[in-house]
Amino acid sequence: MKKTLLLLLLISASFHALAQSVKGKITDEKNGAPLPGVSILVQGTNTGTVSDADGNFSLNVADGNYNIVISFIGYTPKIIPTAVSAGQSSPLNIALAESSEVLGEIVVTGSRSGGRSRIDSPVPVDIIPVSQITNSVGQVDINQILTYVAPSFQSSRQTISDGTDHIDPAQLRGLGPDQVLVLVNGKRRHQSSLVNVNGTVNRGTVGTDLNAIPATSVEKIEILRDGAAAQYGSDAIAGVINIILKSRTGLSGNVSYGENVTSYDKNYIINNNKDASVNITDGGTAQVGLNYGLKVGQKGFVNITGEYVKRGATNRTGTYTGQLFPAVDGKVVDDEILAQRGLTRNDFDMRIGNSEVKGGGVVINADIPLNERLDVYAFGQYNNKKGNAAGFYRYPNGVPAAVRTNVFAVYPNGFLPEINSDVTDISAAAGIRGKLGEWRFDLSNTFGKNDFDYRITNSVNYTQAVSIANFQREFNAGGNGFSQNTVNLDFGRKFDVLYGLNVALGAEQRSEKYTITAGEEASYKNYDVAAGVPAGAQVFSGFFPQNAGSHSRHSVAGYLDLEQDITKSWVLSAALRFENYSDFGNTLNYKVATRYKITDGIALRASASSGFRAPSLQQRYYAKTNTLFVTQNGQQVAQESGTFTNDSKPAEILGIPKLKQETSQSFTVGTTIQISNAFELTVDAYQIDIDDRIVLTNNFNDGGNANLKAQLAAANATTANFFSNAVDTRSRGIEGVLSYNTKFGRNQSLRAVLAGTFIQNKVKKGADGKPIIHASDILVQTNQVNTYFNREDLSRFEIASPRNKQSLTINYKAGKLGVMLRGVRFGEVTYWDPTIDPNKPDAWPVNALTGQKETLDQTFGAKMVTDIALSYDLVKGIGLTIGANNVLDVYQDKHTHSGNVSSGRFVYSRRVQQMGFNGRYLFARINFNF
Repeated sequence: MKKTLLLLLLISASFHALAQSVKGKITDEKNGAPLPGVSILVQGTNTGTVSDADGNFSLNVADGNYNIVISFIGYTPKIIPTAVSAGQSSPLNIALAESSEVLGEIVVTGSRSGGRSRIDSPVPVDIIPVSQITNSVGQVDINQILTYVAPSFQSSRQTISDGTDHIDPAQLRGLGPDQVLVLVNGKRRHQSSLVNVNGTVNRGTVGTDLNAIPATSVEKIEILRDGAAAQYGSDAIAGVINIILKSRTGLSGNVSYGENVTSYDKNYIINNNKDASVNITDGGTAQVGLNYGLKVGQKGFVNITGEYVKRGATNRTGTYTGQLFPAVDGKVVDDEILAQRGLTRNDFDMRIGNSEVKGGGVVINADIPLNERLDVYAFGQYNNKKGNAAGFYRYPNGVPAAVRTNVFAVYPNGFLPEINSDVTDISAAAGIRGKLGEWRFDLSNTFGKNDFDYRITNSVNYTQAVSIANFQREFNAGGNGFSQNTVNLDFGRKFDVLYGLNVALGAEQRSEKYTITAGEEASYKNYDVAAGVPAGAQVFSGFFPQNAGSHSRHSVAGYLDLEQDITKSWVLSAALRFENYSDFGNTLNYKVATRYKITDGIALRASASSGFRAPSLQQRYYAKTNTLFVTQNGQQVAQESGTFTNDSKPAEILGIPKLKQETSQSFTVGTTIQISNAFELTVDAYQIDIDDRIVLTNNFNDGGNANLKAQLAAANATTANFFSNAVDTRSRGIEGVLSYNTKFGRNQSLRAVLAGTFIQNKVKKGADGKPIIHASDILVQTNQVNTYFNREDLSRFEIASPRNKQSLTINYKAGKLGVMLRGVRFGEVTYWDPTIDPNKPDAWPVNALTGQKETLDQTFGAKMVTDIALSYDLVKGIGLTIGANNVLDVYQDKHTHSGNVSSGRFVYSRRVQQMGFNGRYLFARINFNF
């Protein structure tokens, strides 16, 4: 590697610029400050660059007359006519005026030609100006910010879902978190080590922890809504999210604080609050973020960000109305015991809400030119956060009789076990790029690592409590780790073919490692098999030593990417990528895309591509026993469920098919309409067919098989589940963005954006209307296909996430005063019970306590969330914002389905999600920029 870098340096130093340049400087019209990172593009070509830390730029062109397009996020773009004669031109000193217009901004995601404007891109790309948005909204993390500004993006915080309480899974186009690729500054970002194994919408998936990247460090985010595996590799089935870090100089930052201030609802009691006149206040969130950039030399920069966030827990639990204490002689004596002990039912409090999270991180982004043709760059991040979430309350009547004496001595009223997380995320990238003759090159190495460790408190290992009065109450349950190292070498060159041909090619080598660390003995061991009580720490038993260890794989890839401007109006691009994985073999994928301008303001675009997603190492090797709660006769009953690897002995006994890659075919067609600089409309329709979708199966029992029973017992489990390629799916949708931007009066501006997405995700079905399930002969013969993939699994794919979402955002600015008003409508979601036949309601179970038939399937109506914020520039460089998210205090419908409610205990669950479950949030923020 060192020899290669030295060779590149020597070769680069030997070249001299043969062509003269168009040079200039970009400044802020208001204060004259230089603007770094401004996009400069020769109109009608792929020739472009960006301004340096001092706002200076240099652009190589041949003699001729040109229109130079100057655009920068947050500023009104300009088109500057320029004449270049005999290699000379006058310097361009350009001042840009502030604006909220972003559609003219140059995007780099989805094209290797040097960037096109968003409206000229042959594929749909959203630009999210995070550095501006954070000053006028209450959300403090990337997942929540994107959920409310990007209709195709969805992320809802989960509850009662183990590790998923601490890392929010995110979706694009309603597909899985692991079917969207995340880049940072154009380089592949590593995934989290967390596997979502509980009953959430994204069960069985592995995503990227976007919230590990401080929002304060981000300049903008580009969301490519199109398949891109042929360009970027595995995971880019739904699209690509490219997070672009700040490169500005100077000092900026923000300090914010907010709380949920929500009211009593007549339909249910929130957090045991029965007084309608008293607001509930919780979830206090404080954020402090600082960003500082300094110039290095004439054109280089180093930008550093530090951020700390402390988020309080929330609770939206209904009061439990069922039996609390064990019956005496068949008589329920709850009220009598409560009176004797001076207790009320409020003392048996679940926690259904956001987990508590606190932590922060540091981000560094640097680019230092070595000469006119070569520069080195580096960026990296360290983040650590600690979380606290609760599981199901262990009510006294649910404590096994064999351990009640000892457990009640410590926990006389039962106990609420807690999961404490310690999540560390680091990444580092470094590279060298420049020109070798007429070729651009970029050689880089990117490393990322995520560690997730579990500590269980306020708990007990029942098998230990059988004979030990002073039993252990805190446990180190072990954890998971995932690391990824990626080496990229990319080349690109523009050729004078027709109106310009860009050729890009390159290679990638990637190594990945997944680790499981065993918990301490008491966290998993069965100390008394004969007692017949659950083993391991209650709520989250530790990882077994036999499952601990490291698992690795590597892949190599090569790609060719062509982009041809056939005419001034017609561009055609094509990409081909070959990739080889050490654990499952080869894959070859393609992409073609085109855009044709009917007029200067109207264009059509379309694309077709194939894609793939390699099974993650987490899905291949995750193995653990978890305590799950299932509904039996109207009661939530604990069940010890083991997750076994796909190649394990239990999987072989049950005939679980071998794990392989997911493959896809994607098609997109759309139009863009631009009328002057004020009105823009983009509409795109898509279809994505995915074969062999990987799911986490449901829980198989031993079925009387002695061999399987022994295998389960060895893992302290009574049931088993596995990762498997179970079904094929088809996703269709329409996405649209309509924007209007204008200035009027002396210092007034208005921007309105109406955006929406309409999604139809379906599991492919046969002629009989039933899902086509890839089950083995053994599963069919033993009548266990419904356990392999059931109605609830089907609903997770099709209807458990919003199938449509619309938003209207209005920003008005008058001098120092700004107003933001936003409404986001989250479409309906539906839960399907896995155990029943919806066509036979007479067979639905009866709740043993109420004597009423259970409510099984449930549809939750669409909800509108309204946000408002007022901002004011106190002095030059310092602004104040106050506002409210969900100002009308809207809640999702109360959950009443059988998979969630047991005698009135819960208001919300992890089964389906729309916009969260916390109600109104009031906040204040001070931001500064010097």
